Amino acid sequence: MSRVSRLLVLLLALGAASPASAFDLARLMQLISQSPASEVPYVEKKYSALLSEPVVSSGRLVYRPPDIVEKNMESPRQEGYRIAGRELVVTRNGTQKRIALASQPLLAAFAASLRGVLSGDAKLLSEYFRLALAGTEADWKLELTPIDEEIARYVERIVVSGRAGRVAGIEVREASGDRSVLQVR
Repeated sequence: MSRVSRLLVLLLALGAASPASAFDLARLMQLISQSPASEVPYVEKKYSALLSEPVVSSGRLVYRPPDIVEKNMESPRQEGYRIAGRELVVTRNGTQKRIALASQPLLAAFAASLRGVLSGDAKLLSEYFRLALAGTEADWKLELTPIDEEIARYVERIVVSGRAGRVAGIEVREASGDRSVLQVR
């Protein structure tokens, strides 16, 4: 095989490999959107400068398309958060409190981050955040930085990590320096 032939074969091989290896935000959102409803265990650690050790909680994270997200804490106490439609329902000690997302811009942005990531909706995410994807399909990180200055006063960024169409972790870095790290099992 001549040098020119080998070069052509190499270029053709690289050209053929390139579309399959292309991993961008559109591909990530496509992979995630193909995931069905899910209910998975989680462990969350909240770090604060005021505490010598993180506060650890665990429970189940639930996603039901198109817009229901539940975080049901089982330890150290029972507590529930349910985002559905245009409201957040908080359940503590058997009492429910309903909060309209429209009345709380920070809660609305956080709800959008969860819904957008779990449903693979880049348009929804882009309404509240600048998006930056790093990594490969096998090991990626999606960084969400608030667009709105008011939200940025509280949340510095949210970093979601995962593999293929599966979310493995969500880290929320607050502007105060505190952070929470939720790991999905």
